[in-house]
Amino acid sequence: MTDSTVPEQGQLGAMAQAMLNAQAAAQREAERREYESAAQEALMSEEPGAPAFKTLAGLGAVWLAEFAQAEQERRETELRWLQDLRQYRGQYDPDIEAEMDADRSKAFVRKTRVKVKTVDSRVFDLLFPANADRNWSIEPTPVPTVAPETEAKITAELTQVLQRKPGVDEIKAAIKHMVDAAAKAMSKTIDDQLTESRYKKSARAVIHSGHLYGTGILKAPLIERKVRTRFIHKDGKWQSITESYVVPFVDYVPLWRFFPDMSATELENCRYVYERHVLSKAATLALAERKSFDADKIREYVLSNPDGSHQRKAYDEELRQVGERGATKNADGQYEILERWGWVDAVQLAACGVEVPQERMHETFFANVWLLPNGEVVRAALQPINGVTWPYHLYYFDKDETSIFGEGLATIMRDDQTMINAGVRMILDNAALTAGPQFEVNMDLMSPTEKADRMHPFKLWYRNGKDAASPAVRVLNIPGKLEELYPIVNMFETNADEVTAVPRYMGGENPTQGAAGTASGLSMLMGNTSVVMKDLINGYDEGITTPFINALYCWNMQFNKDNDIKGDYNIKARGSASLVAKEIRAQQLDAFSAQTANPLDAPFIKREKLLRQRAEAHDLVDVVKTEEEVIAEQSNELAKQQQQLAQQQQELDMKLKMANLDKLTAQVQEVLANARLKNADAAAKNVGAVYAATQAAGVAATNPTIAPGADNILKSSGWEDAAAPQQMPQAPQDTLPAAPPPGNDLPTPVPGNAPEPEAPNAAVPAMAGPGEGMQAGIETQAID
Repeated sequence: MTDSTVPEQGQLGAMAQAMLNAQAAAQREAERREYESAAQEALMSEEPGAPAFKTLAGLGAVWLAEFAQAEQERRETELRWLQDLRQYRGQYDPDIEAEMDADRSKAFVRKTRVKVKTVDSRVFDLLFPANADRNWSIEPTPVPTVAPETEAKITAELTQVLQRKPGVDEIKAAIKHMVDAAAKAMSKTIDDQLTESRYKKSARAVIHSGHLYGTGILKAPLIERKVRTRFIHKDGKWQSITESYVVPFVDYVPLWRFFPDMSATELENCRYVYERHVLSKAATLALAERKSFDADKIREYVLSNPDGSHQRKAYDEELRQVGERGATKNADGQYEILERWGWVDAVQLAACGVEVPQERMHETFFANVWLLPNGEVVRAALQPINGVTWPYHLYYFDKDETSIFGEGLATIMRDDQTMINAGVRMILDNAALTAGPQFEVNMDLMSPTEKADRMHPFKLWYRNGKDAASPAVRVLNIPGKLEELYPIVNMFETNADEVTAVPRYMGGENPTQGAAGTASGLSMLMGNTSVVMKDLINGYDEGITTPFINALYCWNMQFNKDNDIKGDYNIKARGSASLVAKEIRAQQLDAFSAQTANPLDAPFIKREKLLRQRAEAHDLVDVVKTEEEVIAEQSNELAKQQQQLAQQQQELDMKLKMANLDKLTAQVQEVLANARLKNADAAAKNVGAVYAATQAAGVAATNPTIAPGADNILKSSGWEDAAAPQQMPQAPQDTLPAAPPPGNDLPTPVPGNAPEPEAPNAAVPAMAGPGEGMQAGIETQAID
């Protein structure tokens, strides 16, 4: 009994402890919400002139001092940027130019610009290819999750379609299908937003800034409210209506107006970031039209400074000297406003009058604050986009571990650029000195009227008569050193290629020597340079694409009204997938396709994906059919094949019938021909028999003794006469001549009817032969 009660008491104790923990957690959650509500009230009021601005007025001076410190700490980096800009534009620094002799060459070879432009074009082409392929993708999570009501709706629809309760796998498949469709819709929405915000233009500026100065900054996404006018047909007329809508905002931030916390080396470790806006009067007053800004203070600020309040900084003046704005006056009608992104301490909020619990004084909030130059707060917002803190995304060419900023191509190749310029100046100076001879003139030997500084062909030199052995004019030839100076320039050009990892052939220059002198060698070298490009593309993907697209995804999840595009997705950057030179990748894909085109490898190769990658490498994406097109055409092709088979079967049956008919016709014709042959043979035999009988009858009539012999022969062979034997008629005895003597075949002449006597030994006329008449050619043996 004791053993049975102990577990029950332990269970009760655990339940009580769980209830206490739940109550404590609920209390902490209530306090957190109360504190966040107070901070929200202090930092996110949308009404102009609300207590939020008055509450935070005490922090204006603190933030101005903070900005002044950031401005001072950034000064050293500004000087480097100015050197980079002058080097890119082909200008010497003022201190170097001041030391140059006025009579010496001041040529500046802009190799830095070539390097920067080469990398700009290469990286931009890889990130934004001509086939409009995205360098990012949105995919559902491996195990997508949906709201319970959405899952219930899907289950009900499946039940209605299947007429039964769906299984777990069927529900998961339906959810995955729905999430895939929503992810495609989200991708299409973000793609449209990027096009509308001209993202490519901003990205090009970011890439150029990163390669020149070492750091490029993209600011996005921000909330921007736009106004558009459209027409509707109402009451038989077209009427215009104006409507406002919210869109994400993308902007390129020049380094000159970006002031981060210089004590940090990474953006996520910064306490604050200031952006210095210099706006026109119209743009400044446009801020007053937005609900989240203090319109009264902005209008008062503009009215008190009708000609502008922009106070130029040191870098402003230097930028004006580098450019073509040195003659513009100071009061140029522009206004300065500071934008602060960063953390606000609970202690600072408490100092401004916000009630903060003592146990939460250590916490901070991420806020966006806008300040006038006098420290007045005109806007305050607490983390405008859920899940997004810093709206700035940084791209580095070469990240400096000691600073939040990076180094660009200009800084990396500054020494090589300086040496190239020095070598070129020496070459030009030496070429100028050796272009013609120099002259030494002894004016003591010259005529006083002679002007030695004027020379022309066929000139006459007049001199005095003294010291005739010494020439009045002596020619001096300066030796040329061009052959010694050219290798110096080439050496530093080659060194610049190695230091920057941007060889000259990447920009289109094709050397005729070495590996780059052949097509295959150049292709191999271009493949090697893709390693450097891969590092830059990965840097852009990690610094810009992934965080920016993820922030844009969060923006749509929070502000987009279309719920059909929302879901749990992963953002993937695909910029590095296109880093290999297209011709090299195309060769690799073609070779792989040929190697795997055999029965052993075919079952393991996804030919559809391989074909699409080959088409992408050749920029022929449009020629490959989509999966839907293939399915539709296969269905149509199957129907066509069935129709063709039916038609072919009909044609085959007809051909078989025609063949059978032809065969029967041939057989009938053969039978008829055989019958005709038989009839002809029978007729010929009958004719021959009749003729033979006739001939035999004639012989028998001529020689009666033959008939009995013939009859005996027939009877001996089995012949039976169907008719009764008849005796051949014989002539009367008195009229018949006497029998001839033996051996005499001639008949005995009849008395009174004897023929006229013939000449002795006259031949007896022979009977007509078988070769005469209609039986010509038929020969019958004579019967003796």
